Amino acid sequence: MYFLNSGNGYSLFKEEASYKTYVDKTLMINTVYRYAREMKKYICVTRPRRFGKTVAANMIAGFFDKSTAENSRLIFEGMEIGKLRDKQDVEQKEWLEKPDKKPWEPAPALCWQQQGKQNVIRINMIEVLDDKTKSYMDFQNALDRKLRKDLHSAFPSLPVDATENTLADLMDMTGEEFVFVIDEWDAIFEKRFMTSENKEDYLEFLKNMLKDRAYVHFAYMTGIMPIAKHSSGSPLNMFIEFSSINDSVFYPYFGLTKKEISTLMKRMGIKKPKLKDLEAWYDGYVRKDGIHVYNPASVAKALGDGVCMNNWSGTGRMNEIKLLLQNNAEGLRDDILRMVAGESLEIRLGGFSVEDNEFSTRDEILSAMVVYGFLSYDGKNLSIPNHELMVKFKEALSSKPMGLKQTLENSMALFKATLNQDEDKIARLVEQVHDENIPLIQYNDENSLACVVTLGYLAAMDEYEVSREDKAGKGYADFIFTPRINGRIPIILELKYNHSAKNALKCIHERGYITRFRRHKRVLLVGINYSEATKKHTCLTEMVEQ
Repeated sequence: MYFLNSGNGYSLFKEEASYKTYVDKTLMINTVYRYAREMKKYICVTRPRRFGKTVAANMIAGFFDKSTAENSRLIFEGMEIGKLRDKQDVEQKEWLEKPDKKPWEPAPALCWQQQGKQNVIRINMIEVLDDKTKSYMDFQNALDRKLRKDLHSAFPSLPVDATENTLADLMDMTGEEFVFVIDEWDAIFEKRFMTSENKEDYLEFLKNMLKDRAYVHFAYMTGIMPIAKHSSGSPLNMFIEFSSINDSVFYPYFGLTKKEISTLMKRMGIKKPKLKDLEAWYDGYVRKDGIHVYNPASVAKALGDGVCMNNWSGTGRMNEIKLLLQNNAEGLRDDILRMVAGESLEIRLGGFSVEDNEFSTRDEILSAMVVYGFLSYDGKNLSIPNHELMVKFKEALSSKPMGLKQTLENSMALFKATLNQDEDKIARLVEQVHDENIPLIQYNDENSLACVVTLGYLAAMDEYEVSREDKAGKGYADFIFTPRINGRIPIILELKYNHSAKNALKCIHERGYITRFRRHKRVLLVGINYSEATKKHTCLTEMVEQ
């Protein structure tokens, strides 16, 4: 079997669950089933890559697939979903014995009553797109052929004439119901051979197979790109979509929370990397309930390797984002530069459609960056989520066509001048960074000065975790430079606007910011002031021995 009751979902989920880094999200099965049977049976969950969509899809397929009923039951009984079984057995018994039950009254939506009892059609569209797929017709023919083979194997009495009977006809003739689990439904849209007509044909194919079909017990579909923009007039308007922005139902099951990571590290006996390192590298995405989540794939790799690093290489889309930045569509490069400098953009994103081959407007490009996980968006504010992505954007900005060569060279010089405590050079280079980015950043307060300083110290981010407004001593230091490399001296940098660099150093001492690095023998203090009257920066440094 290719797709129908193949057992592939179970096998893949069993393998995933055997890994030390697996975090139990099986309660999602109950949430999906209740929603599908009590609210709407067409569910589409969209998330960036590497956030656990495929693991969840395999889990759902494996739970309901009748071909692996006994084996999967043994696995799921030992997980969080297993704790519901006895409770649901009681609910089922009470409903069956209910004396005043109406003839049309539906049975309660209890997932355990359907465990291992459904015909499951699990399709990962990426698996269909093999090396032989050179056109949409290749893809469509392979999908059609394999589905028909599965149906005829499971139901030998079905007619074989493909010209007379559609896939929907054949499924209808079986007289049975099917659970559809379609993973990466939009993968075909990334293929360059896809024309507008091909896209319409694909949407029509999914519609004809799924929409208003009595044999659909429920359909669970995942993807990256949203369908909401065109859903009202789309063949797929029967799906309720849950994206990272609007999901108020399934959000607990994607991404890892700090608490889940802490529990995982204790279970694995992980000493390195430390939780604070994982937080610095991978935190930054926010769920609907306001809780921060981490990219599961990045965390798992960091825990396995024992070190935090960038794991976005090979995701494909970042190279396209670099090209978009270089074109500077509607000031897009300047938007990214602001975010690299630590600002959040207040913006209302309208999104884009899966029918779009290329993103041409600023709104579409920024929306695409959110969808692919490169930016974090809470419905109002747009930002670079964490250090992992900051590294990728820094690489993009460092490319020759971006026109930032001088800024980046100055950044390296500024970093070296700071370590050497060359105060005049520090002041001069900060001033150059500001002058190069006017009118991007106009001085009007201490925050705008902080943006300039962030740009100026881009080069430091390879060796230091650079954080703004970070807790230290009796307050929040403007900048904390925490070494990523053993032997590096930590740096505390304080800014003043229309005061003095001396006053900035005094503030560091009075508020006890140095206690942040009490275990270090030396701490470098840097005070920078900008005078609106003279239009000049001044700098003082101090090396504190502890």
